[in-house]
Amino acid sequence: MKNVTKWLAMSAVFGLLCSASQRADAMLQMTYNGGTDNSSTYLLGTVVPGLQGQGGGQAIRDATMTNTLIGMALGAQPPGSPLYSRSFNSFSPLPPATPTGAVLGTNLGSGTGNVFIDLSVTGTFQYLVAAYDGPNGGAAVWDISGLTGTIEIYGYGKPERVNGQLTGNLLGSDHAQQGYFRITGWALLNPLSVPDGGATVMLLGAALGALGMVRRFLRS
Repeated sequence: MKNVTKWLAMSAVFGLLCSASQRADAMLQMTYNGGTDNSSTYLLGTVVPGLQGQGGGQAIRDATMTNTLIGMALGAQPPGSPLYSRSFNSFSPLPPATPTGAVLGTNLGSGTGNVFIDLSVTGTFQYLVAAYDGPNGGAAVWDISGLTGTIEIYGYGKPERVNGQLTGNLLGSDHAQQGYFRITGWALLNPLSVPDGGATVMLLGAALGALGMVRRFLRS
């Protein structure tokens, strides 16, 4: 009976530790069409090149691109410049993007490597927009409403061309190379929750406290 009680106590502590540390991390890709009308997970669409010089700043610019993609049919890619490519992914709901409450990542041009966004610090959001070198690169928009934890996005992007024509895909890289452009900024749009850091700390504290109690119990 004593062994059963010890096992139950250890199981409870293990559950608390898992609750305190479990997160759904994601590496976001930028493929509009992989060749068989399939798109990268979470991708809402791409814009090549991204919009420039929108009055009101980065958040308004990124909300404008997002709302244009929201209004398009699945898989649509009407001709024009910039080239908007709506992914084949079906998301619901897709509320209009707004700059209100946006969190921005700026001045990234001098950095290196990939970019990491910790949603436990920023809170969760409906959309993420990443822009690569303005007039030369492009922008990718994702629906991240179901994500928590840390998101990783490519530090460098390159519009894909086949026979000289843009495909709508953005190729990603974690290092500088010929033809790739550095990420210049990102935007989290439409906040869904406040940062959960406090809850995580409370869970971790409870788990560590329970672990101490079990250790004393096992020694008895």
